[in-house]
Amino acid sequence: GSIYVGSLEYTIGEEDINADTLVGMTIGSSNYIVDNDVVEGDAAPYVDSNWRTMVPFRVLGETFGATVNWNEDDQTVTYTLGDTEIVMTIGSDTYTVNGEEQTMDTAPVIGDGDRTYVPVRFVAEALGYTVTPRYDGETGTTASVVFQK
Repeated sequence: GSIYVGSLEYTIGEEDINADTLVGMTIGSSNYIVDNDVVEGDAAPYVDSNWRTMVPFRVLGETFGATVNWNEDDQTVTYTLGDTEIVMTIGSDTYTVNGEEQTMDTAPVIGDGDRTYVPVRFVAEALGYTVTPRYDGETGTTASVVFQK
């Protein structure tokens, strides 16, 4: 007979579809890297006055595979991914994750081209991603961000 040990991998419960996802965004570039593929966006991330990386909300959500929604009347953006829902309001430093209010040190804004920008760290971490900034060696400022599960 044969014995095989450690050769099978099991997932218990609902599988996380983004478990091995790696995303990279470069400040000032509308091209993003998603699992080694280049995805062309129509707006570029930037660093705001609070030193937070702001990214176009729709591109970020769709990159993660989330359903994204903009509510003009309430000025809110919503991400829904699996059983997680994040709601942010333009100009407000409070937001909710599954109905629980949280606070951030910057606020979503409407920027160039009427694009809504949100702080990537708060959205990504609420969806279970680890966010790692990459810094420019000469200036010490954020050059890009990488997030992965």
